[in-house]
Amino acid sequence: MHRCSTPALLFTTLLVACGGPPSQSFVGGGGTLTGGDSQGDADTDTDTDTDTDTGVDPELGPLQSACMEGEDGSAAELASIRLSSTITWALDFDAAAEAIGMVDCSYTRTYAGLQRFGWSHLCPECDFIVRGDATMVAGLECYEQIAAEARSVRTELWAIEDGTKLHRSGRDQFPMPTVLAELEGASGDGAPVPVSWASEGNALSDGGSFSLAAEGTVGWSLDPEALQMDPMGPRAAPYACGWECEDPGDLSGVAPITEGEVIPNGRFRDQCGEPVDLWDFHGSYLVIEASQNDCGPCRSMADAHAAFVQEMRAAGIPVRVITLMGNGLSASWETPDAETVADWVQTYGLTEPVLADEAWALSYFPSFIEEYSGESYGYPAWIVVDPALRAIHGNVGFSSWDAVAAVIQADARGQRARHRQARTPVEQAPALPRASAR
Repeated sequence: MHRCSTPALLFTTLLVACGGPPSQSFVGGGGTLTGGDSQGDADTDTDTDTDTDTGVDPELGPLQSACMEGEDGSAAELASIRLSSTITWALDFDAAAEAIGMVDCSYTRTYAGLQRFGWSHLCPECDFIVRGDATMVAGLECYEQIAAEARSVRTELWAIEDGTKLHRSGRDQFPMPTVLAELEGASGDGAPVPVSWASEGNALSDGGSFSLAAEGTVGWSLDPEALQMDPMGPRAAPYACGWECEDPGDLSGVAPITEGEVIPNGRFRDQCGEPVDLWDFHGSYLVIEASQNDCGPCRSMADAHAAFVQEMRAAGIPVRVITLMGNGLSASWETPDAETVADWVQTYGLTEPVLADEAWALSYFPSFIEEYSGESYGYPAWIVVDPALRAIHGNVGFSSWDAVAAVIQADARGQRARHRQARTPVEQAPALPRASAR
């Protein structure tokens, strides 16, 4: 199995034998079989009840159809939270660092951010996330001693959990780290609340180390005039790309992703330029794979996936391969532009959803895959989701689609067996003779 393991690594394209293009195409939704003879007899598993007229296993549900209309209602306007802070960091270098010219000092940043809706995956446990600018107001030359790229202004994400726990990320659209600090109380009305934290033993590349002590205030409040449209509001029209819309409306996702539990929903821009919900693919097996366009094994996976999808559907198993595209190995958390997505689709002739990721995969995949498979995270990374949107498998790397097919076929056999068992009447035991009265 081949993989790209670190953001800095670039792999050359791996050539994988994948056969020619499928003889039949699928149009609309999860793949209505069209044209030619039925492929129902393509299922070589003798323990199936595949409908030989349609190629569909009735016990696994039909291949999905495209949406015919949009959803009721309109997106709501949401009032947004504003958060601000002023923090001063004090640096204390050890003797080895001072010997190479480092000088104890301090620097101060102010921060102003507005709530960012639709990014709950970056910090699932948080009450809210804000995105804004951190501005260096004093001590830039101090900060330059420890930063390769010291900028006076940078985009940061801040988040609050349970009213008093602070999370912070110095990168835009990046999974939030664990709790950074505990506030000395809750804000909510804009009043500044004291906060502090410290770290020691921070190594310098040229030798020596430093400790850091941060202290300042954080405050936030709801701004009723800062209105934003709900990014998860109802879809106004059918999908331009012809996707299905099978979300039953009563799902509850579990974050982080957990084996046997429904995956969290996500909404991402597709190759037609529209936002698409993962949960709208309910009813099909999903292979959700995270790819980067400069990852060779990712390209091999894309090159072979049309044949894999055709094979599964021809055997009566509804399958979708959903690609979550990042912006390259060195910026996997960034969202690619429309041209990058379009190029991926065109290069491999894809008719499956290719979605511009917003760090959803980077937020959810690593912990699940590493715990499930024991493999360290890399690309491509993929999870298999059953028709009820429950995570059933996950791994990294690619050599062929055989391992993915085996997972889905085994789960499909189990579902068939459970359906048959549920249909079989329970035989009643013969009545026992009644005891005589005494």
